[in-house]
Amino acid sequence: MKIERIGVLTSGGDCQGMNACLYNIVKMACENNLQVYGFLNGYKGLINNQYRLLDINSVYNIMHLGGTILGTSRCDEFLTDVGQQKAVKTLKDNKVNALIVIGGDGSYKGVLCLIKKGIKCIAIPATIDNDLFYTSKSLGFDTAVNNAVIAIESIKQTMRSHNRCCVIEIMGRNCGDLTLNSAVASNSDIVVIKEKPTNVSEIVKQVKNCIKRNILSPTVIVAENQFDIKKLASTIQQKAKIETKSQVLGYIQRGGEPSVNDRIIAMQMGVRAVELIMNGIFNKAIGYKNDEIFEITVEQALKVTRDFNYKLLDLFIKLN
Repeated sequence: MKIERIGVLTSGGDCQGMNACLYNIVKMACENNLQVYGFLNGYKGLINNQYRLLDINSVYNIMHLGGTILGTSRCDEFLTDVGQQKAVKTLKDNKVNALIVIGGDGSYKGVLCLIKKGIKCIAIPATIDNDLFYTSKSLGFDTAVNNAVIAIESIKQTMRSHNRCCVIEIMGRNCGDLTLNSAVASNSDIVVIKEKPTNVSEIVKQVKNCIKRNILSPTVIVAENQFDIKKLASTIQQKAKIETKSQVLGYIQRGGEPSVNDRIIAMQMGVRAVELIMNGIFNKAIGYKNDEIFEITVEQALKVTRDFNYKLLDLFIKLN
């Protein structure tokens, strides 16, 4: 089958690098005489037949932008068979031959549903959580770590001025990669992640040990969904006898310009996606490992289990 039209959408949580990837998909497609349908607001755009025809002029200056110009969403209707059938109809009515989906694990599950209904797809990993375990990096992760480190270091500066302890919550959902890497790169003192379970008493003990070692403004980096950090900060202040503040970094980690690394990986992944489609290779998830781009089936990608970097965690603990 000759490929003439491809679709692309961004789905789930936005992240840095989505626009950079989109730019390179459109550029590669246009250079090979392919039409590009950009579906709006993730899977909602497929269900509601909402799209923009994309050419090089419409994406020319978006490489540096965070977020996604196509918009994104979490679409409950797409979880139903009726919603999926509407999406399939949209693609067939518009004679779209293949679909590229840029997103995280929930988006990948959506891709798998479309594949089972006969749609040819390519998936590109984009999530700051880095919780698609077949790939060592997903788009947005590198930038999110950089954003978190800048924010942590700013907070640490004012904490040191007052000899205060600070508890800082990092995004990442159920994956500790973002929290651990941010703690290491910001030279923080204590890290709290799901991959190494702990309790409040142990955290208080670690803060007290920091104070004994003449660290007068300990920094505690906590992954989201682990503790109520306001309560944790209050307990540390009461038990460790040190003024303690709490701060949730929140969406600042997900916004802003993508890092150089994210832009480069976005280019490589976007180009590979179009190349695969042009070569008649479909239903693949593109990944990044050992400085190389590779692909496996979407089904395989979703089955890969966690390989957490415990060596990095152990080194952090050893040095603190």
